[in-house]
Amino acid sequence: MTQFTKTIIASLFTFSAAGASAAAFQLAEGSTSGLGIAFSGNAAVADDATVVSTNPALMTKFNRIEVSGGGIVVNADVDVDGSFQGHRASQKNIIPTALVPNLYVVAPVNDRFSLGGGLNVNYGLKSKFDTDYTAGVYGGETDLTALNLNFSGAYKLGYGFSLGAGVNAVYADAKISRHLGAAGHGISALLNQKANQLSQAGATQQAAALRGVAQQVKNMPAETVVSEIKGDAWGAGWNLGLVYEINENNRLGFAYHSPVKLKFKGEYKNDFPVAYNAYLAQLAATGVALPITEATGGSYVNGRLNLTLPGFWEISGYHKLTEKLAAHYSYKRTDWSKLERLDAYSEKGNRLFSKEEHFTDSSRIALGFTYDVSEVLTLRTGLAYDESASINHPSISIPDTDRTWYSIGATYRFTPNFSTDIGYAHLRGSNNEFKEGSGVFKVKSKANLYGLNVNYKF
Repeated sequence: MTQFTKTIIASLFTFSAAGASAAAFQLAEGSTSGLGIAFSGNAAVADDATVVSTNPALMTKFNRIEVSGGGIVVNADVDVDGSFQGHRASQKNIIPTALVPNLYVVAPVNDRFSLGGGLNVNYGLKSKFDTDYTAGVYGGETDLTALNLNFSGAYKLGYGFSLGAGVNAVYADAKISRHLGAAGHGISALLNQKANQLSQAGATQQAAALRGVAQQVKNMPAETVVSEIKGDAWGAGWNLGLVYEINENNRLGFAYHSPVKLKFKGEYKNDFPVAYNAYLAQLAATGVALPITEATGGSYVNGRLNLTLPGFWEISGYHKLTEKLAAHYSYKRTDWSKLERLDAYSEKGNRLFSKEEHFTDSSRIALGFTYDVSEVLTLRTGLAYDESASINHPSISIPDTDRTWYSIGATYRFTPNFSTDIGYAHLRGSNNEFKEGSGVFKVKSKANLYGLNVNYKF
């Protein structure tokens, strides 16, 4: 398996917000009220209809229909500095600014039973390097959106307990592209070395043909597409929530969200001439390989790939300390360790690439406070710490790292029925230095998040 093959698979798992969100490719930005408290107490705080995306059991806290909609702008600043095959491989701002939208509704049926629905993006990324980036075989364009549609119900069991459950339909659309960069010179040298071995063995005709390929690869521009993958898929999952109200000022919450299996069907291509296919198997058998497993000459071939979005669980607490001040906290665990291996195949059943991943489970802890200044104004603040999931196989296309959240926010009620949430968070990622293939890289990341939601009660 080529190093590029490994890189493509790693890239497919790079759907993180590059240090701007939760670990690996998970997004935390489900609501603006949550943003203001660093999403602390997610499974126990019931400020608005956004509870649909966190803990459906909290819908029993509502006695009127409520709608909440808005979004969070993620402005990440992620810089890569490094070297690849003797060339500098640096680029700033690899994560474009993005909007993460959300829309939720909670509708009480009676004093014990409530229904709700929501639309949010809980996995996603768009990262982009220049097409002539030196280490283009490791970092190119990675674009994923996983849109989550949820329908939930909740019921008061009595004795302070409420139970909620929901079903999820997830639509995912993805595109990954990688370019040759400076890799052509190194590949050419390896091919010439193999040609010399063939010549010494008396296979002069084969050696001459291979030297021709080596020269062509050396002359290929940095922008040459070595792999482009695009496709979409639908998947289904479920979620479950439980709330225990100790009394009117204290409650605990637990939420679980199941894994979602996605079976992508799409297309794959590269810019290498199809004539190169005659050499790929022979070269791979001797340990020398082009950065492709199948040359398509710029034409797309059908392919398929299975990907599982990991499950996660969260436990939270909410405590009203005074008439105006409340504290809330969370511990969240995401089951990344189940994501061990990924294989992609062509329509004919040929394996285009394969990769061992071995992600590690990641934890998130958060603490926040809410203060009711008056009947019309509520202030929020929070602090959180996220663990990285890509410890075993870091990549410049996975600028995932441990990160700390510093958040503030507010809700202003224009009328008893109409309110708006604003929120801001600054994320600071730990500096990360690692080797990838023949490259050595340093990644620095930070981000600013700006949120706005509008809420209305009927």
